[in-house]
Amino acid sequence: MSGQSYILGANDHELARLAFQHEVWSGPTRELLERAGVGPGARVLDAGAGPGHATALIRELVGERGRVVALDEAERWRSVHEARIRGAGWSNVEFRVTELERAELHAGTFDVVYLRWVLSFVREPVRVLERLARALAPGGRLVVHDYNHEGISLFPESAGFRAAIRATRAWYARAGGDTFVSGHLPHHLRAAGLEVVEHLPRVLCGGPDSPAFRWAGAFFPHYSQQMVDGGLLAPAERDQFLREWAERERDPDSMFFSPIVTGTIARPRI
Repeated sequence: MSGQSYILGANDHELARLAFQHEVWSGPTRELLERAGVGPGARVLDAGAGPGHATALIRELVGERGRVVALDEAERWRSVHEARIRGAGWSNVEFRVTELERAELHAGTFDVVYLRWVLSFVREPVRVLERLARALAPGGRLVVHDYNHEGISLFPESAGFRAAIRATRAWYARAGGDTFVSGHLPHHLRAAGLEVVEHLPRVLCGGPDSPAFRWAGAFFPHYSQQMVDGGLLAPAERDQFLREWAERERDPDSMFFSPIVTGTIARPRI
């Protein structure tokens, strides 16, 4: 990512939201990483690591004999990573501030390169994938965890929520991102000299007390104001969304379905 491509920012609210997001999605994340070969002794690059919740999980999986390098463009996350590394006493975890398009990586360095919710914010995904793929060791895997935004829904149905979803997709697109990036990933991978090994799609759902519902609640009510400020959501639409969301939170029969989050494992094309 470059510049301010991560439109959600690097701030205290996003730090807390990302921590909860990792808690909600840690099961599918662990499943995907293990499927891709992340285990004791593996060398793993966490590209677009944010504050490093996946980085910590990767370190748990690779153990003392492995190596983990986390990259992110936000200087704000340096102190978070360094405090965690220092507190845990890890000698084999490193954090670097860099834009992924310009990351300086030695060829053949990593067994696995991992990107979670990164490419949906990236203006030039093929360029990022090409650079990261060069760092793969022979037999290595590049792993992408990201959205196909279809399927996200709230029941009973809500016109306000549908408006917020339309605005969210437009917000990402305006910044050069793509909330449907998983659907376009086979093309991006092929253009970057990679090929798909397998896809592992996951959807989370539940009522008002579920992790999935609360995950959505940490995103849409807060960030919908930025969509209003950007002219992508009318103030009246946001008011309707907030009112209907609050009603669904009180309704024991309501259900939220997440977008399709697909884990894609790829390898260099031979």
